[in-house]
Amino acid sequence: MDIVCRHCNATYSIADHKIPAQKAAAKCKRCGNRIVIVPPAAEKPPAVAVPAASSKPQTAPPTHHDQGIIDAFPELMAFHPDTYALSEILKPNRKGNYRTRVNKLKIKILMAVKPTLDRLVRKNEQVMRIAGGTAYYPIEILFGNGFFTMLYNRYAVVATNQRMVMVNTNHRMTKPSHYLFQMAYGEIKKVSRGLFRTSLTLTRKKGKRRIFTSMKMVFTKELQAFIRPMMTPDPMPREKAPTENVCPSCYTALPAKLEQCPACHAAFKTPRKAALRSLILPGWGDWYLGHRFLGGLELAGSLIVWSIVFSLLVEGGGENAAVAAILVVFYNGFDALLTRHMARKGYMLASGQSAGGIQPQLVAGQA
Repeated sequence: MDIVCRHCNATYSIADHKIPAQKAAAKCKRCGNRIVIVPPAAEKPPAVAVPAASSKPQTAPPTHHDQGIIDAFPELMAFHPDTYALSEILKPNRKGNYRTRVNKLKIKILMAVKPTLDRLVRKNEQVMRIAGGTAYYPIEILFGNGFFTMLYNRYAVVATNQRMVMVNTNHRMTKPSHYLFQMAYGEIKKVSRGLFRTSLTLTRKKGKRRIFTSMKMVFTKELQAFIRPMMTPDPMPREKAPTENVCPSCYTALPAKLEQCPACHAAFKTPRKAALRSLILPGWGDWYLGHRFLGGLELAGSLIVWSIVFSLLVEGGGENAAVAAILVVFYNGFDALLTRHMARKGYMLASGQSAGGIQPQLVAGQA
């Protein structure tokens, strides 16, 4: 039997002969949170009449796909029902037709991140909701090219029956890109939709908020309605911050500021190396991070700056030399700060390593 901590997502395996006969409690070794162990026999409902309407939404995942969905989208046969609850994700219109614009967009996002989700989703976990949005980083607005960094902030926002998962994609949302994040429902204090209902804000009990903009109103509505009943009122333990980052190789939940995954030993690209490259030559650091378009723009900007610097040096004079030095320091330093910020968003595999190369294992203490 597998049990999952609702606060830090740590998963533990219990041998069948050690399962208690009645409900019991255990302490999570990772975060210290109280975990309630419910034996399978205790989960069976008593033989009493069930009310026609229930205040708590039904989140039990279906075990097979709706035939109407498969008839409308035959390509979804490749999605295993144990992993993807398609009847929860896709909704028909009033006429019972599944081929709607919203469903087509959901399928596009699903197709883009399926290779990642197939490896990331654990045993007894199912994808229940999916949406697409742009992660909002206020600090990027302060940088001159904040608009272009948004091209690298597109995410598939996935709600499973156990946690939230954020998968970074390219700006067209056709394939996975760099970062992976997760958030346990027990970490969420509040979920809101924003003034125009096109943004979703996940406020944590501990740690920074996650804000996604440029979302369809139907996406924010569905996610808010699904997340709220999954949240728990228990406070977060004070000892440790939640492990939000996910290793893109073995999909283990990790703390921040690591250069190597302690589980699979995959090496990550580091903010220090990225910033140093941009300090030497603007654009080089973003090229190192795989942001080729952004790096090319910054390199073109550096050529303009260097042409100005060269003309000032040709004119001569101490004043011109000082202005030239200030331009170089300002532009290169500004770009280094932006590149460092981009590198600190999450973990990227170092060159020569492929994502998902190692399958995750259910071991004690691993999320």
